[in-house]
Amino acid sequence: RGCRCVGSELERQSNRCGVGSSPGAPTRPTNLCDASVVTDPLITNDFRTPPGWGSGHMQTIRSRVLRQPVDLAPAGKQRTLLVELADGTGDQLSVHLHTSRLHPAAPNAGGLVTLIHGLGGSAESDYVRATTLGLLRAGFNVARLDLRGAGRSVETSTLLYHAGRTDDIREALAALAREPEASDNRTGEPRIALMGFSLGGNMTLKLMGEPHADLPLFAAVSVSAPLDLTVGSQFLSKRALGTYEKFLLAGLKRQALQPGPGEQLRVSESERDAIQRARTLAAFDDALTAPRNGWRDSSEYYKVNSSALFLSFIDVPTLVIHALDDPMIPASPYRSIDWETLAESGYVQRRITPRGGHVGFHERDAVQPWYVGQAVRFLSRS
Repeated sequence: RGCRCVGSELERQSNRCGVGSSPGAPTRPTNLCDASVVTDPLITNDFRTPPGWGSGHMQTIRSRVLRQPVDLAPAGKQRTLLVELADGTGDQLSVHLHTSRLHPAAPNAGGLVTLIHGLGGSAESDYVRATTLGLLRAGFNVARLDLRGAGRSVETSTLLYHAGRTDDIREALAALAREPEASDNRTGEPRIALMGFSLGGNMTLKLMGEPHADLPLFAAVSVSAPLDLTVGSQFLSKRALGTYEKFLLAGLKRQALQPGPGEQLRVSESERDAIQRARTLAAFDDALTAPRNGWRDSSEYYKVNSSALFLSFIDVPTLVIHALDDPMIPASPYRSIDWETLAESGYVQRRITPRGGHVGFHERDAVQPWYVGQAVRFLSRS
């Protein structure tokens, strides 16, 4: 509307704003016809969306509407590993391990990238498989982790994952460090990176801000992470008439109420009744997550496990990717972070775009989501 940047003039202005700059470096956005994009200091990057798929909602649902099977076999060999957790429950996490058929090109030293799915997802989620393919093609080995009660870990765990259960990931990473896939790189020593999506992104950032000196972590990436769980929960209830919240809540209820190992129920009768009555994520967490894990209520659970609290303690190169039009995660927590001070520490970088939706980032004329290329370039230089 009223756009006067056309043809070669738009191309000339776009080039001045960073198009063609070194891969992976933060660039000013290329859509200069959007004044809000140009002047927003939080934004570092932009990309072109497919025609008709530009809104945050469309970016978010595109993978479900246009499903594209991802065949991982040509890119790497696969095996399955079970990681037994040390909390006395006998629970085990299922891990899909992939060895790339390619050698990483310099300066990439290679390593094992562990992927953490989001709320209601699993190691088979489309975004996890798409990222796995991109990493394998870049010469990285990959571990796709199913958290407790998700994916194949349903059959081997009695408890359920939550936003703060980083001890499970820490144990999985320690076990993976002993596997040959972690040392199959240019250094010959264990090298592990962590990459999480949505709630898995929150867990990734939280773990990176916690003590982890015993783990051979060389980098981390988060995509569409809810930095503030309290604000995020409130935002979901109001957006799109609560459609996204209802979708996530239905998945959580299915996971909680399905039988665990030996067809044993995971919840008591009173918990089951409270779960079935829950109409919001906060009500679900009040019914199960908080009391099961020692928190007074969902408010306390959200407060102590929000990843924004841990960003300043991160001491390993970490990339934070987010789109401001995400219809499931609010932008306000990202605006409250002092990114410049974090960048001065030398560890935390951001790639904030005006568009991309929630774990969408579907790019015009590209097979893989935009964030895959960003993650590959960042990890290759870490």
